[in-house]
Amino acid sequence: MSAVREIHDRTDKRCHATACREPGCSLSLQKAPEQNVLLYLEHDTAPIDANAPRSDYLFVGGDEQRGEWVAPIELTASSARVNKFLPQLRAGAEIASRLIPRNLQVRFRPIAAYGGELRRSERDNFLKRANYVTFRNKPTPVKLIRCGSPLTKALTG
Repeated sequence: MSAVREIHDRTDKRCHATACREPGCSLSLQKAPEQNVLLYLEHDTAPIDANAPRSDYLFVGGDEQRGEWVAPIELTASSARVNKFLPQLRAGAEIASRLIPRNLQVRFRPIAAYGGELRRSERDNFLKRANYVTFRNKPTPVKLIRCGSPLTKALTG
């Protein structure tokens, strides 16, 4: 069983999205892995408690031969700030951890897309190990990309 199939089958289809966008910020899904599920975690039918923190989206895509990706995604039209992105991305990682069976091997990449400025001090904050996002006991740095970028840039870069 693949992670894509597992997420597709275990989640309400009404929270499946075909576009990754928030007001003033979006990511292009062009050339994204063909097999994928994009969960809009703000939807009423998303598999989380209504009052729980969450990332905007959870992307699961790829295939078993080349590897599957799991990526919590947070979007903002404003500046990139660790204290805005980190809680949501960590919550997205927790959601992914609950949804994807531990026996399935996946690559993990937390993604923060921003439209405003990225100060050097904030970029340095994102690079600090204390600000990594942990998935299955493995800390991973947040991938910063500009709004409008292709999702594949975050996954492969």
